[in-house]
Amino acid sequence: MSAATLMLGGGLALATPAANAAPATAGAGTTAQAQEHWRNLWNADISSDYLGTHGKKWVSGLTSVPSGANMARGVFTCWGGGEASLTVKVVGGGSYTKTHRCNGVKHYATVAAKPGQAFNLTLKGSKNTHVEAWVNG
Repeated sequence: MSAATLMLGGGLALATPAANAAPATAGAGTTAQAQEHWRNLWNADISSDYLGTHGKKWVSGLTSVPSGANMARGVFTCWGGGEASLTVKVVGGGSYTKTHRCNGVKHYATVAAKPGQAFNLTLKGSKNTHVEAWVNG
């Protein structure tokens, strides 16, 4: 991780985002996908210990969609087998859940959002997981 990391109680670490980095897309993307601009808002590392003592669930705080963005994206990577799911939920809007095996590969959940709307991420799983919040624009 290239940014400074802040450790919080319960096995949670938040990191400041890398400037204007775009998350990779799974598989071969289209030209339009390659040209999309994504901004990383925050990152968190959720430990299996935290998940084990909190009902195998972690919920982020609310994050506001900035001006110029119209999509919110959650990205998660987990290791050690089993499955995990990540839900991106926009307050007063839609939600999308992605479930995948914990195999060290990044997985994406993206939902439409309007500037000023708040969204959060909900992780369900039991393995060490890296979670990221992104917006386009």
